[in-house]
Amino acid sequence: MHISSWFSRRGKFFHRILIVTAVFLAIGTSARLSSAQSRSRVIIAHGVGIYSLNPYAVNTSPLVAAWGSLMESLIEPDYEKRGYRGVLAESWQLKGTRLEFKLRKGVRFHDGSPFTAADVVASFKRILTDKNSLQAPNLENVKDMEAPDPHSVIINLKRLDANILEDINNRVIMKQAAAEKMGEADNRPIGTGPFKFTSWERSGQFVIRRNESYWGRPAMIDEVVYKAIQEDAARISALESSQVDVISNIPPHEVGRLKANPRLRVQQVQGLRPLFLVLSPHYKPLDNPKLRRAMSHAIDRERIIKHILEGNAYPLTGMLSPQVFGYDPGAKAYAYDPEKAKQLLVEAGFPNGFEIDYFSPTGRYPKDKEVALVIVEQLSRVGIKANLKTPEWAIFNTDYKKGKYPMYLTGRGSLVDADALFQQYFRTGVTPRVLGYSNPKLDEILDLEQQTFDSKKREKLLQDAHRIILEDAPAIPLWNAMDIYAHRADLVWTAPPDEKVQLKQASFKTK
Repeated sequence: MHISSWFSRRGKFFHRILIVTAVFLAIGTSARLSSAQSRSRVIIAHGVGIYSLNPYAVNTSPLVAAWGSLMESLIEPDYEKRGYRGVLAESWQLKGTRLEFKLRKGVRFHDGSPFTAADVVASFKRILTDKNSLQAPNLENVKDMEAPDPHSVIINLKRLDANILEDINNRVIMKQAAAEKMGEADNRPIGTGPFKFTSWERSGQFVIRRNESYWGRPAMIDEVVYKAIQEDAARISALESSQVDVISNIPPHEVGRLKANPRLRVQQVQGLRPLFLVLSPHYKPLDNPKLRRAMSHAIDRERIIKHILEGNAYPLTGMLSPQVFGYDPGAKAYAYDPEKAKQLLVEAGFPNGFEIDYFSPTGRYPKDKEVALVIVEQLSRVGIKANLKTPEWAIFNTDYKKGKYPMYLTGRGSLVDADALFQQYFRTGVTPRVLGYSNPKLDEILDLEQQTFDSKKREKLLQDAHRIILEDAPAIPLWNAMDIYAHRADLVWTAPPDEKVQLKQASFKTK
């Protein structure tokens, strides 16, 4: 399909979606949603929904945010300072392979029981041992843990890691008794956060209410509902009809219209998530580096940003955006050059191209399905037939982490330090996300940078690692997203750069 013909069909497609959605909402919306305009309740609609009552069975940023309102972590990112700030931890110190946290005193769980070091140890053990945990790779460097007193936790590492705080941040802490049960629905989830659990419907609504006994600054919103509405047009229709209050992933072509609505406010923020295509060498013929480079030359990211995302993204020439530690302005991926792509296909032994299955999420990233269709077209122009498959997010999010997809579109959220991306996707044997990729020289550099506490030397090592990854082309960098949100105008809330929509500090304008 050519881009021009795709555009001509897009308007009709969205028109049909809006009509169907309007009818559906008019006759089928539950009574619960009709009260969305209450000043005590806020309904947040994402393209993905909570699909498990196990907080460690998710690692998608919007879902991590929902759990983070209920359960809290030891630390969280401080993006302005490019570092971390304490939440349940008051201070921390890393000496060699020993990381010690001093915990906040006077904190209680929602049931009134005190928060102690035993809860931290039990929660981290569950992350590591729960068969449904998607966060275990984040703590794979943990050797053992100690709780010498109720307000101290010592984490002993298997090896030096200068970036260990990145792995600890956002790992929420649950009550010890619940953590040790290992069941998905541990009765009612209990945390220390500013909101308490109320109810949950699988892949539907996740409802939380204000914790009146919260140890910190109390929330000003009584109730928050996280709801899944996959289709962009349906989310917009729900917002415009006052059936939800906050929506994410606004299609760029809708921004102007929504901004003109006096009842709504649109926020656009440069996100921290790089989006890229993964090419797993385990699947032939992707084991051929020339062929992977040919595919990289075939992708015209600038055209996609201009025509599909309507300029609402920041093109990446490498895997990293400028605000990430380890960024190197001189590191360049293979530029768009379809003739070079065809030449490399011939050199790789595929003069007539080849066929590959290509997987893309739907509703997870702005216009992800539309982007996928154009990528299919661009690859076809150099002789590569990509068979597009769009599984729903819960399936996609599980399968790509198991290495089941040869080629797929993804992004790495909340990226502050390049080490987090490089270790998770490109380090030999860490995860099967880029199945079959291994470069001993890259592994050597990544081992060394984790043992280097001099920031300048460590940054240089990350830059060297970045250049190796770009040369090998196990992934094709696309862009750094611009996250676009819309919400009711009387809601006072600042959109985050990491897709974690929380209402801990939100309020309503005074009348």
